[in-house]
Amino acid sequence: MTIRTRLASVLRARKAQEDIARGAVTRANARLADTVAEAAARHDSMEGWAVPRGGDAASYMAAIAAGRALATALSEARALERVARAETDVEVENLREAAKRRRSVEKLVERTIEAQRVKELADAQRAADEVAGQRAAGGRGETR
Repeated sequence: MTIRTRLASVLRARKAQEDIARGAVTRANARLADTVAEAAARHDSMEGWAVPRGGDAASYMAAIAAGRALATALSEARALERVARAETDVEVENLREAAKRRRSVEKLVERTIEAQRVKELADAQRAADEVAGQRAAGGRGETR
C-alpha cells in the first residue's frame, strides 16, 4: 500500500467524520428551532394572559395560578432554549474541528503528490542526462 493510497483512505475517513459532524449540526439546529418556537409560543401565551377584572375570589385565584403556570412554562422553555443553543455551539465546534482535520490531511496529500511529482521529474532528468552522456561518450568511442 503506497503512501498516497493510505492518505486517500485517511482522507475518506476524515470526510466521513466531517459529514457526520455536519449532520449533528443540522440536528442540533433543528432542535434549537423547535425550542425557540416553543419559547415564542409560551411567550405569546404569557403576553395574552391578564388578571381578570371583577368576579369572585376563586376565579381570581385560579387566574393567578394560571399566570404562574404560564410564567413557569415560559421559564422552562427559555431554559431548554439555552441548553439547545449550547448543544448547537458544541456541535458547530465539533464540525470546525472535523473540517480542520480534513484540511490538514488534504494538505498532506497535496504535499505528497507534489513531492512525488518532483521526484518523477528528477528521475526523468537523470535518465535524460544519462542518455545524453552515453550519446556524447558513444560519439567519441568512450564509455562511462
